[in-house]
Amino acid sequence: MSAIRPGDVDRLIARGGGEYRIMLVHGPDEGLARLRVRAMAEAVLGAAADPLNRVELDAETLNSDPARLADETQAISMFGDKRVIIVRQAGKLSKGIWQALLEIGSPGSPVILHAEELTKPHALRIACESNPAVAVIACYPLEARDLEQAAQARLGAAGLRLGPQAAAHLVDMLGADQSLSLQEVDKLALYCHGQQEVEIADIDAILADASASSASEPIDTAFEGNLQGIEPAMQRCRRDGISATAVLTLALNHVQMLHRLVRARAENMLDQAVKQERLFFRREARVRRQAQNWSPDGIRRAVETLGTAQAQSRKNAALEETIVARALWAVALAARRSSN
Repeated sequence: MSAIRPGDVDRLIARGGGEYRIMLVHGPDEGLARLRVRAMAEAVLGAAADPLNRVELDAETLNSDPARLADETQAISMFGDKRVIIVRQAGKLSKGIWQALLEIGSPGSPVILHAEELTKPHALRIACESNPAVAVIACYPLEARDLEQAAQARLGAAGLRLGPQAAAHLVDMLGADQSLSLQEVDKLALYCHGQQEVEIADIDAILADASASSASEPIDTAFEGNLQGIEPAMQRCRRDGISATAVLTLALNHVQMLHRLVRARAENMLDQAVKQERLFFRREARVRRQAQNWSPDGIRRAVETLGTAQAQSRKNAALEETIVARALWAVALAARRSSN
């Protein structure tokens, strides 16, 4: 079994995967999965790496050219630098491609397979977990107890103490997405710099629920199918100092939450699932309606649309606002189709 225990993941990432040359990162917490894939790639390549040594491929491209993955893993950088291969949507790879990779065991360049949540019977997950040469990192939303422990550790590293009452209040304010939650904890640590203890008033001051801020408005507007409302909502974000990149990150977290809610709806457990997401009360009705209108296929396409926009905005920072707006328009059009 090569599934990495949660407590060992950060150490493995810091070592660039250590002895592992193939890594599978998957799970329902898409924000955390993307964060870990990025951190792993940066650890492998180093801070001053040439961007060309980070090769990103997707399953569709590789399925149409099965030999390309093997070619990329054996290719040598022009200047002899390290390279890393990232395969997006790895759960959709044809069996022959990933089987050939696993048979190699130690490719010339490390390969990170980034997949959506893979169920236990999924062939790729079974093959990777049973292969000692592959590190499998599962990314799941934290339970309240685990989230409190992670926050305590994060704040403790910054020299801050978090009392029991403040800890309970902080957990109530944070969402289910681990990546976004820990970003909020880092903001709190920065706000409290120079103090010895984090107070409830500090939490209220800095962690006004992100879902209640103007950043959530363009996201809800898009997922409700309101094309005309997207541009005014994005303008409010700009006035409030919220970047297009931040909106896109929240949108990716939002669509993952909708994925969980749509799945819960199919099991007649939507009301319980909405409560578990700890949404700001003014958003609950809107998000519930979205979960009722969107289909699983629509959610998957929205994830792909937003993921593509994220990759494009990283390559074209000057166009990020246009890229994000177009992605939200595409989501809004999909929302209209799903509600008809």
